Amino acid sequence: KTFGPAVPMLSVHACRALRVHRGVLTPLQRSFWNVTLPVLSGPGGAHTTKYRIVKPGKDGVEWDDFLLALPERKQLVSFTKDVPLFVRYLKVVTDLEGRSHDFLAFLDRAKSGLVVESDVFITTEELLAVMWKNGYSDQERNAVQFTFPGDYKFHYPELSALFDIPEEDTYKFCMRTRTEQSHIGELDWSKVQRKGFIRDHWLVFGTGLIIFKYFPFFNYYFGVKVFGTSMWCVTMYQLLNRWIAKSCRKNEYMAAQKTAHNVMDGEDQIVESMKRFSNDAKCKEYLADFKTEAESKISDYRQALVIKLKDDLTERAIKQLQAISGFEATMGSEMQDLVVREAASSFRDQFPRDTDMQEAAFAAAVKSLSGQQLAVADDPVSKHFSDAFASLEGVDVATITGDPQGSLAQRIAHAQQLKEAEFKQTFMVSAQEAAEIRAIAGGSELDLDKLAPSAAERLDVLYSSINAKVGYSLQETLGTQPIKATSDTVANAYVEHVNAQLTAAAKTLREARLKAF
Repeated sequence: KTFGPAVPMLSVHACRALRVHRGVLTPLQRSFWNVTLPVLSGPGGAHTTKYRIVKPGKDGVEWDDFLLALPERKQLVSFTKDVPLFVRYLKVVTDLEGRSHDFLAFLDRAKSGLVVESDVFITTEELLAVMWKNGYSDQERNAVQFTFPGDYKFHYPELSALFDIPEEDTYKFCMRTRTEQSHIGELDWSKVQRKGFIRDHWLVFGTGLIIFKYFPFFNYYFGVKVFGTSMWCVTMYQLLNRWIAKSCRKNEYMAAQKTAHNVMDGEDQIVESMKRFSNDAKCKEYLADFKTEAESKISDYRQALVIKLKDDLTERAIKQLQAISGFEATMGSEMQDLVVREAASSFRDQFPRDTDMQEAAFAAAVKSLSGQQLAVADDPVSKHFSDAFASLEGVDVATITGDPQGSLAQRIAHAQQLKEAEFKQTFMVSAQEAAEIRAIAGGSELDLDKLAPSAAERLDVLYSSINAKVGYSLQETLGTQPIKATSDTVANAYVEHVNAQLTAAAKTLREARLKAF
């Protein structure tokens, strides 16, 4: 009966020790590429507690059983927790319960991160069990179960805001739950460590010196020089060993993290490279229908090319006809202005030399000053314009020889002939251009290979200018571009062959176009 309460505790620790020795506690590992990552390691390496349980080593942290240590609140390790999921869930709950002020208070507290003790929590399963014991409905428990993952940890400030319970009570409940499960948690080493490390060493030295002085052969030299120096060396060795071990573990952890990062980057690059070949198996399927698809697409391309050429030719002809129509309309409007201008010009040229017109003008001025009405025959200006316009009636300006200083009809004929020459130059092929083309062709079948570079260039210029005059359009190139070379020598041979065929096709098209011209 005396050992009854201790038996379950001893059995619990014995089972834990047996699990450790049997290798039940295996660290999590990412074994897809058969590379173990340092999941359980920390800046302090792997920390083995006094209960033979491995925990992540951390600087300034000591692991201990809460049931045996019974730590105070100030001895627990704190950390900053991000709670975006809990904040969204708390918003829904407080809106339903009308506790918006509690939500705002918690949000203000957790906006920069919720600072809590790391091991004062209950899990999702434990919370669901407590809710079931306290009579919460299935709907409320399902809301928690479907919102939070199974490994989520509800710390006491979250429980206080969620269930509207004082934090002191939720803290005690979480600590009791962790203590009942004999949870091994993090403790602040600066708060739980034994103080006076160097003092203890020198207390041992003083006590040993007092004891050894009563024994023979333990003189001053041994007590001060030998024993004292040995104790000083032991003290310095332990202090230096702590610093060296801490630095080595930190560097080892950083190297392991860098290696793990490089390994995961390499895995991602390998996966990305493998994705490039994900469709290689479909190449055979694509090649099986390549010939049929290529023939149908070439047929469609030829049809589209002919339609495009027809549309371009129609568009060019329409634009040229519109330009001719616009030119003729401009000539008609300019002819009216030309009649007036030429009549005025002939009057200015004739009046200084004709004395009769001068006398008639003087007489008309006197008659006008006397208040009499002037007839057309009395005014030389009106009479000149009337006679000029009457002289154009029934006259064909196309049969009259133009003269810029002659009669009005001759002047108009001269202007008309200039416009006709401009029209021919703009919209008609001149005899000089036709003769130049015959001279370049040599009177026989055109052979572009025998032409001089200057003659071939001049022939291209004449082809472009004449087609622009008559409104004719023909595609000069196929619209293709040479294929660039690759790093594969076998592929380069094929690329050069295709480029040679493109060049030959362009040359054939140019020869056919110029010969037809």
